[in-house]
Amino acid sequence: MKMRRDTVTGIAGLLGCAFFLSAAQSIKQPAKLLEPGPRLLPYVAIVLIAMSSIALIIKGIKERAKEKPYFPKGGALKITKSYLLLIVYAFAMTWLGFLMTTPFAAFALIYDLKGVSKVKPVAAVIISVLVTAGLYAMFVFGFQVKLPAGRLFE
Repeated sequence: MKMRRDTVTGIAGLLGCAFFLSAAQSIKQPAKLLEPGPRLLPYVAIVLIAMSSIALIIKGIKERAKEKPYFPKGGALKITKSYLLLIVYAFAMTWLGFLMTTPFAAFALIYDLKGVSKVKPVAAVIISVLVTAGLYAMFVFGFQVKLPAGRLFE
């Protein structure tokens, strides 16, 4: 039986979840920090990845006959561009901080990943600001993690 790429990716995702679940057990946190604190984030990510992996396995089994190319035309270039964008974002966040760089990075990723869909600039700006605010609230208030302020603003 030949397995689809979706099935293989799902199985690899579940194996990765098992590895990261064992690694997450060793995360230490300061004594004064209340639970769940920053230790919760890896578990949330593991659950989301496991659910996505199971969905991929089911999709791969259901659609065995329809094999599509792994990368559509220009897909490798698009992934490389997105990866380089994330590297630039990481360097910019080091110097300018989370709040100054994340809305611009989210906006750029929306336009980079939109494909053939039409995205209105106003909607992309609103989504970028909301994503930044949501991430900030989640990390600062929910996980009690201090986000980078940037070397220029220290």
